[in-house]
Amino acid sequence: MGLGKTIRDFRKQRGLTLQALSDQLGVSCSFLSAIEREVKKPSVSMVKKLSDVLNISPTYLFGSGSERVYGEKIRFIRRGRSLSIEDLSELSGIPVEQIEAYEDGSQEPDLETLDRLAEALSVTVRYFLEKSADIVSIGERVRREREKRGLTGAALADKAGISPGMVSQIENDQAEPSLDTLENVAKALGVSVCYFLLEQEDVENLVSSLNSEVLALLGDPRVQAVLRAVRDLEAGDLKFILNYIQFYKRNRALLE
Repeated sequence: MGLGKTIRDFRKQRGLTLQALSDQLGVSCSFLSAIEREVKKPSVSMVKKLSDVLNISPTYLFGSGSERVYGEKIRFIRRGRSLSIEDLSELSGIPVEQIEAYEDGSQEPDLETLDRLAEALSVTVRYFLEKSADIVSIGERVRREREKRGLTGAALADKAGISPGMVSQIENDQAEPSLDTLENVAKALGVSVCYFLLEQEDVENLVSSLNSEVLALLGDPRVQAVLRAVRDLEAGDLKFILNYIQFYKRNRALLE
């Protein structure tokens, strides 16, 4: 399913007319209609606006990759609740095989199924659709992926069919790439374009960014016991603990 049709379908699911959505986006009805009919392709900034107004992750708009994100989130919160797939199946009334298919990305749950999963996992359905506030810029993501692959800016430019100057401007957040350019960069780096449009760090990226000592600590049963102890805390209590951690990191030398 194309980007335009996905936008139209989700607009209708939200109960928005073409006029209502175009007003919120600050564009004309004719322009939005052209996007939905796939006569025109939206800019990167327009994709972000659509994501914000419709209150969903950009991966949903692009279709490919949305099931992977759903699967990761379902698996992450299920394990966080110490539930097996069989437990979740019993709580939600969804067959084990279907949940397995959602988690491995071979099937995509519809909104009604997401509601059932959300209720069983004690989260809101918005958990599956919304973005978080851990913002990482497009430029920073491009730089990370380029360096991870050992590419110079010139090498990436050559693979993506753009100028080295454009790569530099993107990485330094001095220029916003067109969607076509971003798709070329994503293809050159072997990642989904959705990775650059997400404002959040997903679980895999967050874990992979931890150093080896921290990863080893996460396997320690005592550390896991602490994580289990804090997972059900109220927001204010957890904020207090996080503030104390920041205080300790800033004043470590004085406290030791």
